[in-house]
Amino acid sequence: MNVAKLQDIINSLVPLDHAFEDDFVGITLGSEDYEVNGLAVAHELDNQVLDYLIANNVNTLITYHPPSMKKNLKEDGTESVEEDTMTSKFSEAGINVITLHTAQDVCKGGNADLLVDLFEMTNTKVFAHTIGEFGAGRIGEIQKISSAEFLKVIESKLNTSIVRTNKYFQTLKGLNSIAVLPGSGTQFLDEVITKTDVFITGDISHRYLLKGDEMNLGLIQVNHLSTEIPGMKKFVQKLSIELGTQLEYFYNKYYE
Repeated sequence: MNVAKLQDIINSLVPLDHAFEDDFVGITLGSEDYEVNGLAVAHELDNQVLDYLIANNVNTLITYHPPSMKKNLKEDGTESVEEDTMTSKFSEAGINVITLHTAQDVCKGGNADLLVDLFEMTNTKVFAHTIGEFGAGRIGEIQKISSAEFLKVIESKLNTSIVRTNKYFQTLKGLNSIAVLPGSGTQFLDEVITKTDVFITGDISHRYLLKGDEMNLGLIQVNHLSTEIPGMKKFVQKLSIELGTQLEYFYNKYYE
C-alpha cells in the first residue's frame, strides 16, 4: 500500500476537505507515491516518536497536529516555507506524515462529538463551522449541576487535574448548558455568548477570561491536548479495525 492509498482510507473516516480552509492537513511530509513500511499515530512530532519509528523501521506516521513550518516573506513579496528543527528531523529520516487536525475535530464521531458523549450533552448544535454542516464546536444541555461538581466531572472525564476558570464561573450556583470546542477555540467566543452558561476549551488568554466576566459567560480552560485525546483514541480504534492491525498512538502525557 502506498501513502496515497492510506490517505484514501483515512479520508473515508475523516474527510480531510472538511478542515478549516487554511489548515495544513493531508500529506504534510513525504510523498503519496512512497510505499508504507509500518504505521503509527502520534498527536504531534517529537523525539520519542521519531526514536520509535527509526527503531521499528516504520516510515509512515499519522498526526493530529501538523508539522511545524515557518513562513518567510521574500523581498519580492512571495512566501517560502522553512521546516523547523523537529520537522527537519522527520524529513531527513524519510518519514511520511499524514495530518488530520481540524478535519478530525469536525468529522462525525471526531474530537468534538467525543466531548459531547463524555459530557452527555443533549439537544446539541454545531458552531465554529468549516464547511456546510460541519464545525469544530458543540453547544448543548447537560443535567443541572453545581459549578464545583462540574469541575470534578471535567477532571474525571478528561483525565486532567489542570483546570482554570474565569472569575464569573465561580459565581454560578448551577449550570445546565455548556459549549465545547477541542483545542483552542477562543476565536469563536462571540458565537456562544448569551447562548450557554459555560464554554470549555483550551489556551484561553487573560483578555478572553476578562471578556467572559464582562459578558456573564463562565469559561473553563483545560490543557490543550486533554480536549483532543479522547477523539483521537477513538480514531485510532476505528483505523486499527479498518486496517486489521493494532496501531500505536503516542501523545505526551505531561500535557494531558
